[in-house]
Amino acid sequence: MYFFERTYDLDALAAHNLHIHTVFSHCAKPEMTLAAIVETAQAAGLETIALTDHFNTDISNKQFLRHIASLKSEAETRCARVKILFGGELSAYAPGETLENEAVRQALDYRLYSCNHYHLDFWGQPGDKTPRGYAEYSLRVISSVISSGSADCIAHPLIGRFVKAFEDKTLLTKAVTDNELGALFELSNQYLTAWEINTGAVLGDPDFARRLWHIGKEAGVVFCYGTDAHLLKNIDTAQRLAEIKEILL
Repeated sequence: MYFFERTYDLDALAAHNLHIHTVFSHCAKPEMTLAAIVETAQAAGLETIALTDHFNTDISNKQFLRHIASLKSEAETRCARVKILFGGELSAYAPGETLENEAVRQALDYRLYSCNHYHLDFWGQPGDKTPRGYAEYSLRVISSVISSGSADCIAHPLIGRFVKAFEDKTLLTKAVTDNELGALFELSNQYLTAWEINTGAVLGDPDFARRLWHIGKEAGVVFCYGTDAHLLKNIDTAQRLAEIKEILL
């Protein structure tokens, strides 16, 4: 489903930070409590936030469901001015393969899928370890999770920073053609899947981010904005917005 109207106004997109980790994610800092996240988001003037903790093999479906229920229960005790989406950064770790069950999917307001966490031990890897091999494999994974109908948004799409096989992490995205991006965008429009404008991904691979943005606009896709915040200081989308605009526009 789409959560917001289709817009290519970056200020409008950045009013919603849809990629924030709580302390439940091992990589998040201890300061990332619900209370502190909400307070920081409200101070930044955000309209919406999505709590998107990792769902990896060290977490069971029951544990994740308890976590979501706990967040919702705590949120009910607060008079938050910011809208909270209770989501997850789910793992599409191989073509046609994810970790979560249907109960988890149904419990979430926002299903954000990572398709490229190649640094994790359980993640599928292509037989061909060249940039083109990783590009083709990544395209298959993304296509399969979009076609499943489960994905609300694709997180930090296609970036290669998690690949250990080669030093230049931009080689993966350079191996993806414009036509392949266009085909993915057509598929995502069919299944109502959005694409994340991820702060770190844009800054880390600006040439690809510009391609994603402009080809996506031409295809009429929906974009969502997320900072992938693991620290409170990274919740405010305005911090790096000027740099994002300079790259994309």
